[in-house]
Amino acid sequence: MIIDHVSEFTDALTQYISKSKANIFFRGHSDAENFELKPTLYRKENFFENEHHLYREAILNCPQDFSKCKNTLEQLVKMQHYGIPTRILDITKNALVALYFTCIDNQKADGEVIILEIPNSENCYYDSDRITILANLCKLRSDFKYQVPPNFNYNNEADVKFINKEYFGYLLHHIKEDKPHFFDIIDPSDLSSVFAVQVKLDNPRIIRQSGAFLIFGIDREKKNCPNVPSEWILKPNNEKVIVPASKKHSILKELEILGISKANLFPELDDLADFLKDKYKKL
Repeated sequence: MIIDHVSEFTDALTQYISKSKANIFFRGHSDAENFELKPTLYRKENFFENEHHLYREAILNCPQDFSKCKNTLEQLVKMQHYGIPTRILDITKNALVALYFTCIDNQKADGEVIILEIPNSENCYYDSDRITILANLCKLRSDFKYQVPPNFNYNNEADVKFINKEYFGYLLHHIKEDKPHFFDIIDPSDLSSVFAVQVKLDNPRIIRQSGAFLIFGIDREKKNCPNVPSEWILKPNNEKVIVPASKKHSILKELEILGISKANLFPELDDLADFLKDKYKKL
């Protein structure tokens, strides 16, 4: 599906997803051929190998910026905001915001809008225990790994105690920094999952971008990033939603008329300054 105008995009969405009962999110990629649907942390080996250092050094060097964060998830959201590699990936509930991000950065490549249809069971709120578990993986060393014993039974108390003691002792310790009364129970299948998480709307950028996140666990070893389930990716009429490079500039102009621009989506003063300089440079 080729998108030449904003109206074509909105018409397609109305036709194909208006009846969906699942949670619909979007993500825009400016280079359809070279994007990866994974967090920045897993795009370079040096990043995930040093995740525990990245996390601690960010807080160590800028403690005031994190003073109002109440848990690890909020700290990761703050780090993501400033471009520090994390295990969360930005998504949005606003399709036009995703279309905007499809059109910026790379004007020479075709872009793609990813439509995510996420089941209710995998859509979590900021205080979910599952989210707390995955967020705290950032504090563990890069050699952390686990194995699920043969015939493991999550409903068997002995099995649960064994696997938690054997593999998750340090992780449970960090989780309890967020939730002191957290039970010593972790379902191993949660660790290898990807969840959507809706965070508190206490950040101007998140509010304006209708922001949410995907948070990624680990696949047995910390170096292995789980994949976003293929069944989550909705393709209208079995086609990708592609924005040609030649149409990006005109679509950005259309979006600006609709109130979707850098000035609106990035309310910080330095971003507004860039927008104003670009605007008046062209006059």
